[in-house]
Amino acid sequence: MNRNPKVGIGEILRTVIVILLIITLFDPQRIEKRQSIRKSQIICLVDTSDSMQTEDIFLNNNSSITRTIWNNNFLKQSGITSLEKNASLLIKTFSSKAGKKMTDISSAIGDSFDTAENLKSIVLLTDGDSNTGQSVLSVAGRSRALSVPIHSIITGSPSPLPDLSLDDAFAPSFVLQEERIAIGWMAKNSFGTPKSSSLTLLANGEKIDEKVVSFDAGEVISGNFSWLPQSSGDIEFEIIINEVDGETYSHNNQRNFRTRVEEKIIKVLVVDSFPRWEYRFLRNALSRDPGVNLSSILFHPNMSPARGENYISEFPSNEAFLAPYDVIFIGDVGIGENELSSKQCDLIGDLIQFQAAGVIFMPGRRGRQISLESTRLGDLLPIIYDTENPRGLGTQNPASLILTQRGNKHWLTNLRGSREVTREFWSKLPGFHWSAMVKKSRPGSEVLAVHSNYNTDWGKMPILAIRSTGAGKSLYLGSDSAWRWRRGVEDKYHYRFWSQVVRWMAHGRYLAEKDGIKLIPSPEKPTLGEKVFLRCIILDQNGFPLEGGDLKGIAKHQDGGVENLTFKSDLECPGVYLSSIQTTTAGTLSLEVGCDSVDRSIKTTLEIKESQLEKLGQPAKGNSLYQLAKLTGGTSKGHANAKEVIQSLSIQKESKPIIKIHSLRSNLYWGILIFSLLAIYWTSRKFFGMV
Repeated sequence: MNRNPKVGIGEILRTVIVILLIITLFDPQRIEKRQSIRKSQIICLVDTSDSMQTEDIFLNNNSSITRTIWNNNFLKQSGITSLEKNASLLIKTFSSKAGKKMTDISSAIGDSFDTAENLKSIVLLTDGDSNTGQSVLSVAGRSRALSVPIHSIITGSPSPLPDLSLDDAFAPSFVLQEERIAIGWMAKNSFGTPKSSSLTLLANGEKIDEKVVSFDAGEVISGNFSWLPQSSGDIEFEIIINEVDGETYSHNNQRNFRTRVEEKIIKVLVVDSFPRWEYRFLRNALSRDPGVNLSSILFHPNMSPARGENYISEFPSNEAFLAPYDVIFIGDVGIGENELSSKQCDLIGDLIQFQAAGVIFMPGRRGRQISLESTRLGDLLPIIYDTENPRGLGTQNPASLILTQRGNKHWLTNLRGSREVTREFWSKLPGFHWSAMVKKSRPGSEVLAVHSNYNTDWGKMPILAIRSTGAGKSLYLGSDSAWRWRRGVEDKYHYRFWSQVVRWMAHGRYLAEKDGIKLIPSPEKPTLGEKVFLRCIILDQNGFPLEGGDLKGIAKHQDGGVENLTFKSDLECPGVYLSSIQTTTAGTLSLEVGCDSVDRSIKTTLEIKESQLEKLGQPAKGNSLYQLAKLTGGTSKGHANAKEVIQSLSIQKESKPIIKIHSLRSNLYWGILIFSLLAIYWTSRKFFGMV
């Protein structure tokens, strides 16, 4: 370029630009550390839930104080207040969103992470009983990421106080007249030695039963009372476990609850083929029951149905005629001419699954019930038949029913009014020579009794089994010789068993019932916070299931709140409408449901039980908090060693300074400089004649 100095200046500029670009590619950085001007923060979370009222902390003078009082005294000591020299100490109380009836430790820690600034550490003063919300350990990952250790002081004794407590008692909210009430209970011995006491059951203030209970050290036992009310109406029950010497608390020795007894007439339909002995005695037993309205139909092969008292001429032809029946007995009948049809099986299936009725399968020697497995009723059967042996199993020597573990506890096998102290009488009942052949029980079924002699590939062959199917129930009795139980005792077992079965099956349909409308809540006795599912069964003025109805409902809570209920039609079954409601307050929940187009309405109440998760006298639970401290670099000690936690806090390093990295490659001004130099270079090339 003839030693042109202008060109030299341009080349020098280009060399400088290349050098600057190379420097930029190496990405030099400047690290800046900023220490917060504010003091670091320590948050002390103090548990105020009901369990903190347990009086299990003993002082030097052998007097005792509650966990809450110990926490308050500890917060006033100079040791913890000295932490404010190097950090800002913030004391917060917590329990749960539902109040002091529960404890949610993980939410309390999470809220501290969300609201605090320059957080140094968290200290927990709690008994460790986190009974709601997520696991305490769920916050460990976030704590490690923020470099915030979690310390804890476990307030309370690690062992329970000596006490006998009645932890739970429960009974159905409603029973039918002549239906036995099963009242369950659960009790605990917190003594370090075995104890004996007695449980007393009162009905409307009158003692009706008492039993002796024995506990091993620290044992939890459960059981039930079984009682037959003599009259209808509301019954106030009370269960009391008598005090023993040395008990810490007496307020947890009794439970109160209420049950309603009503007189209702249960409609029963018995369907069979031949008038076998089981059919005859069953029909006689049910027809003599004042609480049962019996209808019967016999499908004689090659003959028209039987006629006479309590007989119907044909099987109900539609939903309207079948809907009034609460329980259906299906004997030795199947699918075929002059027997049941597939449509009739569908009607029965809808009645059971969607309208909370019950069905009882009583096979016979013809083996016709096997054909029902291919119909809608196959899903209702509690067992799976052995199709290779439709005629059943006959034995020369009589076999007997052997109760299973579940059968020994189920109230169906505790026959009301039989005066049998135990259930050993089942194995002593007159035996049977014939039974249907089954492979096994269907998944979800409960086997109450098995064949004493015969085994299948799956174990003892089921003889008595039950199953919940949709909103209803089903029962299977594999022998047709229950009538033999009458030998020498008349109605003591046979009548009582079938009377008890039909009331158990019809129970759900009469929780709330009026002419043409039924309201079935599930669960029957909900607990606070639980969702209640509502099933309303409603008929039109002609008795047919109401289709396209506009049902309106109102729920009135104990605290005065009113909530509208929205019912939607069940697409699988006409006349059935579904809704749900969330329980928000304990006490009485009033429900009103109606349909103006057919002028039908119904009212009922539910008792919302409050869960007692916070219990006095329970030991402090520190395992989860020990693990949390280990994972986050904190310290966890019992209240006796609380000073060690404070010492760990005092020597804890300050929170890490804020580190800011300044990168040359991402600097705006550096980019503008390089861009400007490139613009000058490419522009000067034209002026200097280089292009």
